[in-house]
Order: sequence, then C-alpha cells, then structure tokens
Amino acid sequence: MLSYIRLRDFKSFSFIELDLRKAYGEPKECVFIYGENGSGKSNLMSSIAFLRLSFETLSRNIELTKISKDLEELESLSEEMRERVIFGILGASNLSSLVKNHQMIGSEGPMSLELGFRLEGYDGSYFMEFSGTQIVREELNYRIRKRQGKLFSLDANGKTLSPTIFQNKEYKNELEENIDKYWGKHTFMAILFNEMKQKNAKYLAKNLGKSLLTAIDWLDSISYLCRQPKGEMGKVRTPFKVFIDLEEGTAPSKDKANLEVAEEALNTFFTRLYSDVKKVFYKYKSTDNGISYKLYFSKLINGKNLDIPVDLESTGTRKLLHVFPILFAAVAGQTVLIDEIDNGIHDLLICNLMEYVSESLNGQFIATTHNTLLLEKLPAENVYMIVVDPEGNKEILSIVDYEKRTQKTNNIRKRYLDGAYDGIPYTGYLDFQELVDDVKVAIGKDLDPEDSL
Repeated sequence: MLSYIRLRDFKSFSFIELDLRKAYGEPKECVFIYGENGSGKSNLMSSIAFLRLSFETLSRNIELTKISKDLEELESLSEEMRERVIFGILGASNLSSLVKNHQMIGSEGPMSLELGFRLEGYDGSYFMEFSGTQIVREELNYRIRKRQGKLFSLDANGKTLSPTIFQNKEYKNELEENIDKYWGKHTFMAILFNEMKQKNAKYLAKNLGKSLLTAIDWLDSISYLCRQPKGEMGKVRTPFKVFIDLEEGTAPSKDKANLEVAEEALNTFFTRLYSDVKKVFYKYKSTDNGISYKLYFSKLINGKNLDIPVDLESTGTRKLLHVFPILFAAVAGQTVLIDEIDNGIHDLLICNLMEYVSESLNGQFIATTHNTLLLEKLPAENVYMIVVDPEGNKEILSIVDYEKRTQKTNNIRKRYLDGAYDGIPYTGYLDFQELVDDVKVAIGKDLDPEDSL
C-alpha cells in the first residue's frame, strides 16, 4: 500500500508531502483529502498519472516507430509533426512532454517525485528527479533478503544494480546495454516495463529477483482517476478488461461471458443505489469481428419502464459508472486514487456509497472531495487538509496533526466549516452590481445583447 507521496517543483507545489502512515509505519486504508478550490488537490492526484505514464514512454516510443514505418501517408510530414500525429493516435506522451507539462511554472530547480510503500511487511520507495526534460536520478529501495536495501540507483555518475535483482548474468548485461542506450530520455522503470511487454512472465520470473518483480507489480497495479483541463483521465487494473469500457464498445465473441459478469455487477450496483433503476443491461449486436455492446438503464418513468441508453443518462450516473471499476479494484485489494469523487454525485449518495466500500475494503482508497457530510462519519486520522499560508506555501495535514486535538466528542464537520482546520475558501465582500456598473462605465455604454458571444 501507499505510505507517502513527496513532490518538489511539481505543478503548483514547491514542496509537498502527503504522509499516510499510522503508528509503526502501517499505511492508512482509507483517506479523504479536503482543500479550497485551487489548493492543488487535482495536482496531487496527477502525480500518480505522471508516474504511471512515465513507465510507458519507451514502449510507446517503440510502437510509434513501428507505426511510422507502416503509415506511408505520414511520410510527407516533418518528423516532429509525424510524432505528434502518432502520439495522438496512441494517446501517449514522451517523457520530455510529460516533464514539461508537470514542472512547476517559474521553477529553476529540479522536479522530483517520491513514492513510499509497504508491501508484504517491508517498506520501500521509488524516487525520480528531473533536470530540464531528462531524468537525472532514479532509485528504487525495497527488500533485499530480510532488510530494506537499494535495488537500483542511477544518476549522472553511473549506475548501481543490486546483484539480488538478477538471476542471469547475460540478462543483466542486456539490461545494462538498454540503460546506456535509453536512460535519460526514459526511466529505468520504463525500460523494465517495456521488458514486461516484450518478454513472457516465466522468462522474467526466471531472470529477475522476486523483490523487484513485487515492487513493479504493485506500481503497475495502482489505479487512478483524476481531473484534467480537458476532462478526466485514468487507468484501472481489474480482473476483467471489459471494466475499462463499460459504456459501449466492441469485443470478440469469446468475451461475451465477461461482459455478462460485468453486466450483473453493474445491475447490482445501480439498482441498490437508485430507486428508479429497475435493471441495467447490455444490448448486443453481431459484427464481422465479434459483437458490439451498449449499456442501457431500465427506469420507471411516469409508471412505465423505459430503456435509456447510457449516453442519455445524467452526469452523476455516468460519473458513478466511471468510478465503479476503481471502487471494485479497491475492494479487491488494490491501491486506488480518485480525484473529486463527489463531482456530480449527491452528497448523501456518496456518503452511503463510501460507507459500503469501507465495510468491504481490502485494499487502499484515497480520494479528494468537497463533501462535508462525510466528515460526520470519518475518523479524524482519515481526514487530511491542504493548507495554504499567506505566502502561498502549502502543506497537507491530518486533522490529528493540528495543535488543538480533536476529541471524539467534537463535530469535525462543524469545526471544519468554522475554519478550525483551514482548507476552506475565504471570500471578501463582492458587490456584483458595482462590478457590472464598472464594466458599463469602462466600455462607455450600456451593455448591448448583440455584443455578447
């Protein structure tokens, strides 16, 4: 499970740490993060997206090279434009673009990200540091035999690879050659993830140490859903690949059994949460390559059962559909992070849903939210605030970190709304009529409807 996140010169953070550890270093299973608008909640969550995308840069670059050779119609474009087109097709970015998009504006220092974790009773950490658009330091610490140690460390001065992570000298030499070839433009973790795609699991288990494979598997299993300027982005690992495209899509005929499992799960989920939803089901059509499917909601409207296609459903219902696979993954035992889980969903519905999830949680659930009703049910140690001081410096505090300790008899929600824990918006007086009048004076005439867009 995730123990902490440390960010430096990342997005809106010059430095920030989210420490999720309880006594004796055990990570907390369920955490909700609050903060005023613009405090950086989404930026915090986007660090996980950055991490996951950084693992894919080499394999995506190889795919891009293959596509470049196959698509003759792109030959007339410049190399830069061709890469842009193909990366658009792949929905991926190279490491240089990722760093540029996440580096703190105006920062002159290196950007870094560190994740702490605890797996199988042992603590570990993964660290990345960037200068310009290249990685200049990378390190993975985890179990070496029965104690914590350095599995690998790479920087400008060289590389250190623990002998325990290799079972085969020839394969070690092969990986070292790939480091010399790719590291800097790609991370070593990206090299390893590419190996996972290129070679079968038995080969890797035979040639790489168990500790390294355990750490890689956990990093690859982190699921997230976070807000971006142009919508939401996410990555989920669940036992059923059809959970990725729940609304509609195409699939081989052999996958219909999995779709029926997903259909039954969604039917249970929505009919228990919505009183007017009587059934959730897929409509199927045969295609040349298998089947196409689309999700429908059978709802009671004016005394009649009507089948509503998913694309006509409300924003809140579709948000729940996007959230469902991540909730499933958390209960199934994985670490998941969701940004603004309450967005578009009724406060009471979220409260009830989170109560059901927490009762069955086998993994780790971390979310940002504005829902204050949750504060009446959450333990104080599970609630965090992003605090911004008058100079714009930020820190993340658990409720129990505050000097005035919160007693069990205190109402956390009331104290939060009263400003006891920060993390709430403070607005000055706003005379909207005066604002409109000032604009009228500035343009020298009354506002004309034809001047509006």
